[in-house]
Amino acid sequence: MAAPFLIGLLLFASGATAAGDDGAMELPHLQLPGIADSGLGHGSDAPLPPQGQLMHIMFTAGCGSFAALVTATPNASDVFQQRLVAGGAGAGGLTVFCPDDKAVVAFEPTFGALADSDRLDVLLHHATAGRYVRAQLAAFDWVAVRTLAANRSQSITIRDDGDTVWLWTSWQGGAAKVIKTVSEEEAPLALAVYVVDAVLLPGHLRQNLDGGYFAWLHMVIPVWVGLCWALSAMVGVIIGFLLMLGAMSRWI
Repeated sequence: MAAPFLIGLLLFASGATAAGDDGAMELPHLQLPGIADSGLGHGSDAPLPPQGQLMHIMFTAGCGSFAALVTATPNASDVFQQRLVAGGAGAGGLTVFCPDDKAVVAFEPTFGALADSDRLDVLLHHATAGRYVRAQLAAFDWVAVRTLAANRSQSITIRDDGDTVWLWTSWQGGAAKVIKTVSEEEAPLALAVYVVDAVLLPGHLRQNLDGGYFAWLHMVIPVWVGLCWALSAMVGVIIGFLLMLGAMSRWI
C-alpha cells in the first residue's frame, strides 16, 4: 500500500511543480529608470518616477530606440530629469521631439562612431526648455527655439503650416516633420512629447559629418547669398559682353 501511495504523491507533486512553472513564465518586459522590475503589462500600483514616465511614453509611442539611447547616456537623462517636474529645482518644463525607431536605427551606425560629447549634443538637440503644447505650436511660423544642446547657439526652427508641424535645424538639408502628438502632460509633469520622422542634428555636427571646404562654405554662407552672388556674376558678364560689342561697333 505504501508504494502506490508514494508513487501517487510524487505524481501529484510533479504536476503541481509543472503548473507552478507555467504560471511563472513571462514575456520579456521593459525596464524603466528607477524601477527594479517595471515591465510593461505588470500590474504594479507604484507610480513611476518622472523620468520613468517619460521613458514609458516614448517607448509606447514608437520611439523606444531614442529613449534607450537617452537612458544609456547619464548626462542626457539627468538633464531631462531636471526639467520634468513642474516647480522642481532646475525645472521649467520639457518638450521632446522624439525621432521614431526607423530614423534612429538608420542613424545608429553614425551615432556609435561619434565622440561622447557629440552623442550628448545629438540627444539634447531633440529637447527644448519649456513645455510647448500643440495649441502653442499652431502659432509658430518660422520660430526658432533654443535646444538643450551644450552649444547655446543651437536651435530648432518650427513652422506649423496648418496641417503639419515642420522642424529645421541649422544647416540641415530638408526638414523633419511631426508625425504624432504623443503626450501633453499636466502637473506635476511639465512635459510635451512629439514623434518626428528624422534625427535632428546640431549645425556643428552636420559640418563635421559632411567635412571638407564646401561644408564649411555652406555653413558660413547661406544658400540664398550664394545664389545672389552667382546671379550678379552672370549679369555682370552679360553687361560686360554687351559693352564690349558696343565698343567694337564704334571702331568698325
